Amino acid sequence: MNKLKSIFVIAMMLGMMVIALASIVGVFRTDFPLGHIGALFTTGPFLALLGYLMIFKNAARTSRRLPVVTALAALGLGMAVFDYVMLGPVEPLVLAILGTLLFFGYNFWYSELGRRPAELLQVGRMLPDFTVEDTAGNIVSSSQFVGSPAILLFFRGNWCPLCMAQIKELAGEYQQLTDLGARIALISPQPHGHTRNLAARFDVDFEFLVDSGNKAANQLGIAMKDGLPFGLSLQGYDPDTVLPTVVITDAAGKIIFVDETDNYRVRPEPSTFVKALERAGVAAQTV
Repeated sequence: MNKLKSIFVIAMMLGMMVIALASIVGVFRTDFPLGHIGALFTTGPFLALLGYLMIFKNAARTSRRLPVVTALAALGLGMAVFDYVMLGPVEPLVLAILGTLLFFGYNFWYSELGRRPAELLQVGRMLPDFTVEDTAGNIVSSSQFVGSPAILLFFRGNWCPLCMAQIKELAGEYQQLTDLGARIALISPQPHGHTRNLAARFDVDFEFLVDSGNKAANQLGIAMKDGLPFGLSLQGYDPDTVLPTVVITDAAGKIIFVDETDNYRVRPEPSTFVKALERAGVAAQTV
């Protein structure tokens, strides 16, 4: 299923761009362009949102169902149907139907991860033993996080704009989190070079770690087989990735918070991490 999704998301983006272009051309070539405007509504708003997320990487999350974009897509399909009933043009109706199907496929199928809670990552349990690597390839054991609270963010890779925005958010709240004594580790199955490039972007004391071969993710039950969008393997990424996951432990290594989102666009805010640490009785450090 994930392999099908990896192909779908690329085909969806290409298909939507073709539909949007054909709709724009139709608007200028038709005396009564209501249907083509409607077809553009089924793809244009989503493409604008996607472009914003990918270019600026400032939004770490969206709403679960994108209600505004969904409403515009439904409105656009209605406009195309009305145009067809009143005037009979088939082309804008076909474009609108295809655009709606692609968007709804993304919104209600592709975005859903269909994950089950990882047995080893339950609140109250001790953090399981696993190993990852630092950017130099040195082994880092999960036991090394015992002794202070820790925030472990498992992210998909530099290719994921929402992951990059989430890391940027964490960097913005770095001082407040470290005042609570928390260590922050960012863990991804991407190549070491990509992780070194990511580390170079932030002037904060994060621990940038690599899960080579997705071994830790598989061990913890948060791996996503064939989760990489089709074609990105050309940039050095492995086809298997990790389900976005946040684990927070206390100083003893006990898990006090877990977020296992089942929609990759829905992610917790840093304030949630602060509250989790405070609920666990972690006091801010004074200088």
